[in-house]
This record gives sequence, structure tokens and C-alpha cells, in this order.
Amino acid sequence: MNTTRVAVRRVGSDPVKAVREIFDCFEEIKSRLRECSSVFIKINGVWHHKHLFTSPEIIGAAVRVIRESGPDKKIFIMENCSQGNFTRHCYAAAGIDKDAKKMGAKCLYLDEEKPVMVTLREGSDERYEFPGILYRHLVEDRRNAFYLNMPVLKAHCQAQMTAGLKNQMGLLYDEDRARHHNRDLHQKIVDIYHFIKPDFTLVDALKVVAGGPMPAGRYVDGLLYDKDLVFGGTDTVAVDAVAARVLGHDAEKIKHVKLAAEQGLGIADPDRITLDGELPPQEKISWEFQSHLPESINFVIGKEGACFEGCMGHAVQVLELVVNESHTPEELEGRPLTIVTGKGFEQEQLAGLEEPVMVLGKCACEEVLPQVRDSYKVVDELNTCGHCDNILNIALRRLKVSTFAMSPVSVPKVAFLLVLGKMKGLRYTFPR
Repeated sequence: MNTTRVAVRRVGSDPVKAVREIFDCFEEIKSRLRECSSVFIKINGVWHHKHLFTSPEIIGAAVRVIRESGPDKKIFIMENCSQGNFTRHCYAAAGIDKDAKKMGAKCLYLDEEKPVMVTLREGSDERYEFPGILYRHLVEDRRNAFYLNMPVLKAHCQAQMTAGLKNQMGLLYDEDRARHHNRDLHQKIVDIYHFIKPDFTLVDALKVVAGGPMPAGRYVDGLLYDKDLVFGGTDTVAVDAVAARVLGHDAEKIKHVKLAAEQGLGIADPDRITLDGELPPQEKISWEFQSHLPESINFVIGKEGACFEGCMGHAVQVLELVVNESHTPEELEGRPLTIVTGKGFEQEQLAGLEEPVMVLGKCACEEVLPQVRDSYKVVDELNTCGHCDNILNIALRRLKVSTFAMSPVSVPKVAFLLVLGKMKGLRYTFPR
């Protein structure tokens, strides 16, 4: 019976010691690090509040340990924000750009890189854009490049959790990330792992957020669970199975972890995972999202429901940020917005709606958009699935909230970063 190992360490006051001890458990990984000339670190960094992105102290510890295997290695800290954000902005807001410079690492903004077309899994005819720089180094010339996957552990209202497998969604560009960001989300996560697997996955679990992935800043502290852990291994599926346990859940309840194991991509059975180190006592950390919205924002949902992995989940999260990052629900009370989403509507559901009305998702648009347009004057159509950016654009405009008010970065700095990104190849329209 095949087994695998996951190393777990308390961080305490010495993150470098904790990360070094984890790598020391995997001599084959240390050997591979010594052989590679470049290291690509995929962090999680799509929003700027602390503990919603990979902790600087854990990133710094990993860079320090990597340098011990060869001081001249090129180290890239990479992410691909989209869906209403761009990576340069997020790095600046979170301070990742400055931290990388201090560490002698290079920021790699994947949303600015030219793509190549790939197929994620054998037998599929679907083509996806994949960053060309990663294809060259991590697919064509993998022998000379090391891929370290470094997510921050979060309970996730759409994917159940963010850990190693989910973190790889950031390797895709905006349009392709949104594709299948619905009830097919878990298989999509597994398909990416079919295509590319990290050499090592190292999970930051210093503090774990419930109801993620991106609660508004004023609520983050009340959602944090202090775990003071870092853990990792060569089998990302096994690492994620341990992550599920840290969240207080069985691995088989996390759909993409279960699918990956069933498809032969790794081990999720706890009896086949050897833990080097100890996990804290289990406490269940919920992935259910708690929103704080004014009563003037209303959802009209078809009786067959709306897909929370797609339209419904995106809308709730986006509105939570728009309402709470620079305002309060009380301040925005009286600014109406009605979101019609899902399918299987009763006629009385569509009567007497308060404008403006957003018809959200392919299901709702196919079923009721003509009727809503005939009945109301101010109607926004979003005939897509899984797009945050379009929802953000409409929500900001209809609720009369400034994009810049949501960011801790000054307006001139945001403008500079956007222009610089565009010069480098960024395909992004700043919400306004």
C-alpha cells in the first residue's frame, strides 16, 4: 500500500526554523533544490488584508531556506490576480512588492505575461491560456526550475477551502478562470492539477480565516483561528487532506480533494499519510459566508437555486467588499440594488422589483431577461458565469461607491501601477 508523508511544525517565534525542519524531512526535495537554477513560488495574494494572503514571514522563511541550497538562485514570487483586481495593485496594497525586494526575490505578475494555449488534461478538447514563462520553465524545462506552491489556508465559501490544489487556480487568466467557476469548479481545480503539479506544497496556517476567501477588512479579526502552523509535502493531495483536518473537516468532504484522490493524483486517506509532527486539536472552521449588506440590496433567486460556486457566491462576496471596505451597511441603506439570479422563477417573484435590477448569470438571462427588460427601465445584464469583475463594475456604479475608496493605495500610485502594468502586457479594465 502506497503511503506519503506530510511534515507539520509549529511556527512560534522562528518561522525559518519551522520551514527548514519541514524541508529537512524531504531529502529528495533538498537535492532537487540544489540542482535547480530558478525557483517559482506561487503565493496566494488576491486581496490585501493580513491573513488573506500568504504571510510575509512564511514567504521570507521559505526564501531563506531556498537560499541555503544555493545563494545565486533566481527566485520569483508569483500570483495572477484578476476578477476585479490586478497583481501589481494587490502586491503594493499588501506590501509584497517591498518584501520581495528586501529578500532579493523578483515579483512575477502573471496577469502581465504572454500566454500559450494548453489542454489541461488528456482527452479534453478545451484549450486554456497559460503563462508562457511558466510553460517554458515548469513544463518544457522543468528539470532546471523548482515550483513551490505556498497557499495560505482559508475556509472558502465556494471551494470549501483554499490550500494547495485551489491555489493553482491563479495560474489561469481571467476568462479561463471564470470558465466552469460554477458547479464544475471542483473538477476544474483537479484538471489544473492534472496539467501541472508542484514539486512541493507548503501551507501557511498561522491564522486561518473562516468564511473566506475575502471577507471585508473590518470583519477579518473576528473570523481568525490561531493555528500557528506550517506544513508541507510532495503530494499536494495529501497536504490538502491534512489542511482539511486543520479546518476540522474530513478530506473526503472536500470535493476537489476527494476527486483528485479518486482520479489517482494523490493520497487523501489519512491511514496512508504519515504525519511528521502534530496537529492541534480539531475545531470545525466554517466555510459559509456571512454577509453584512443593507436591506436595500435584495436577491431574487429562482426556485432551482443559484450556483454558489459561481454567480451567487461571486455576487455576495463582491457586494460585501463594495459595501464594507469604505462604507458601512447603514451608510449605503437606501441605495437599492436587486439581483435576479438562478432559474425556475415564479412570476410573482419578478413583480414589483426595486430598480436598478441586475440579471446575473446565463441561467437567469436565458429565462427571464426579456421579461425583466420589458417590465423595468434600469436593467443590467450579465450573461456570464463566474465573473467577479463585471459584478464589481455594476455594483460600484449603482451603489455610487468609488473604486479607489476600496484600496489602501493612493490614487496616483494606483494609476501609476495600472499604466506600468499595461505597458508590460496587463489586460485589465479598472472598475469605475
